Amino acid sequence: MTQASGLRAAKKLETWRALRAAAIELVSARGFDAVSVEEIAAAARVSKSTLFNYFDSKESVLLDPDPEDPARWRALAAARPADEPMWHSLREIITATACHDEGKLLLRKAMIEQCQALLEPAMAASAPFRGFVREWVTARVTDEMVAALVVNSTFAIVHTAYRCWHPDDGVPQFETLVRRGFDVVGRGMVALSENPATAPEST
Repeated sequence: MTQASGLRAAKKLETWRALRAAAIELVSARGFDAVSVEEIAAAARVSKSTLFNYFDSKESVLLDPDPEDPARWRALAAARPADEPMWHSLREIITATACHDEGKLLLRKAMIEQCQALLEPAMAASAPFRGFVREWVTARVTDEMVAALVVNSTFAIVHTAYRCWHPDDGVPQFETLVRRGFDVVGRGMVALSENPATAPEST
């Protein structure tokens, strides 16, 4: 990367973060419906058209993954011990990712409670991470059905914990719920290893 391209990338990331920070501050103070795209852009000191160069909608300003998230996901996965059971590794990757940004987690929960219509955009915004998890699992479990079962169970745990979680209880409680879900479901999955042939057979 040349110095010029590096500076452009840094400037783009700075603008992205300014828009995200402005949106979080405004929505936290006034609520999602009371804040306009124009106000977010003005607070970040950019034009409305510039905002739409970075985000598709007001929802995406608040919900989209951070540009540096994919590198962080890969680092989390690479840090897991090679001999660790896959289900345990997945639990640690999921909890570290879900609880990484407490402010965003709390704001997202508050937004969805205020407006259920935001649930679908929130799901769409999490698609890159779901795709990453799917790729990580299928690289270890080549049985298509078993891999799909692992991935679907993983996100069923996260979504169930999220629905049961009350933000007033704090982010650590959300992590506790996620870990509890992995423990309960994992009793039937912990035997899975890097070898897809180890999937338990029905009797």
